[in-house]
Amino acid sequence: MTARIVIAGIGQTPFGRLPGRSALELEAHAARMAVRDAGFEPRDVDGLITDPGPAQGVLQGIEPHYLRLGRALGLDPSYAGTEILGGASSVAGIQRAAMAVEAGLCSVCLCVYGDTALSAKGAFAYGRGDEAAFGFFGAAGLHALAARRHVANYGTRPEALAEVAIAARANALRTPHAQLREPLDMAGYFASPMLVEPLRRADCCLVSDGAAAVVVCAAERAADLRSRAVHILAMAQAHSLGTFSNPAHFDALPAARCGPTALRRVGLSAADVDVALLYDCFTIVVLMQLEAYGFCAPGESGDFVAGGRIGPGGALAVNPSGGLMAEGYGGGMLHVVEAVRQLRGTADARQVTDAEVALVSGHGLGMNSHATLVLGPQR
Repeated sequence: MTARIVIAGIGQTPFGRLPGRSALELEAHAARMAVRDAGFEPRDVDGLITDPGPAQGVLQGIEPHYLRLGRALGLDPSYAGTEILGGASSVAGIQRAAMAVEAGLCSVCLCVYGDTALSAKGAFAYGRGDEAAFGFFGAAGLHALAARRHVANYGTRPEALAEVAIAARANALRTPHAQLREPLDMAGYFASPMLVEPLRRADCCLVSDGAAAVVVCAAERAADLRSRAVHILAMAQAHSLGTFSNPAHFDALPAARCGPTALRRVGLSAADVDVALLYDCFTIVVLMQLEAYGFCAPGESGDFVAGGRIGPGGALAVNPSGGLMAEGYGGGMLHVVEAVRQLRGTADARQVTDAEVALVSGHGLGMNSHATLVLGPQR
């Protein structure tokens, strides 16, 4: 992938508890905002890729999500599809859109995430195989295994997890639309109730209603558009599908394979990244990604994040809008939207100075899937 493909428009609704608003209504709103931000008309959109989020993906039956949303938007596109890779779906969907545009399957592709997981009942109340008989439910239990493994392998202390949660809250304080704008300190972290050892409530991402969207098109198509386009410099995916049958599954993320690969494809390394939008469903996932992407060596993420290093004014800007832990659960699409704002220089009080290269990650399912985007100016 070269920088011939760009993100030309972005849009998002509020995130939080939004009673009385359906997922399709929110998605349609975000989609229209993104098209308008790019300077296109709805008739220009000939591609649609969707991420239905956890509640829609589990509860809405077998009708494809892209069909429901496309019908609501009045689209009859040349190319369409839905990504079902858990938290990696939004980033993977943008990758799919970029490939479709480059292949000539469509010219203007709308990528949309939306859900009402906070209002829907039962979206996360599912067991994990036979282990559900012993109380093993949902993503928190599975990622707690990864956290315990990290502790066993490297002696990682709970203060390292706390630093990630504290930084997210501090970043959200500079984000007016953030869902959770309450400061957190070390004492507050340890006062947070334990959910699945060693993960506390403060280690977990939010559950949100809301939607976000981006428009992907060729660079030459965006040359005269309203907003500054952001180039997709490189992208990659990696998957670890064995889960419990793979004895090394909880030792590292698939990001360790696709992250450095994406950076190398454009001649960059972790040291060249100005802002890292790391999928942060749980604090342990941020620590593991810092290692996987090469910001620090395996086992050194606890020292790396100490002293507010990834918070406001720290050495590395990680999720400056607050991420899934404090801005809102946007399935990964909010990470992309924030990356575009940072690279456009329109992030207001949280703007990272001279931000030119953004790394965006998506992490999905039972630590099975990972997707990476590298965004920046044309190289």
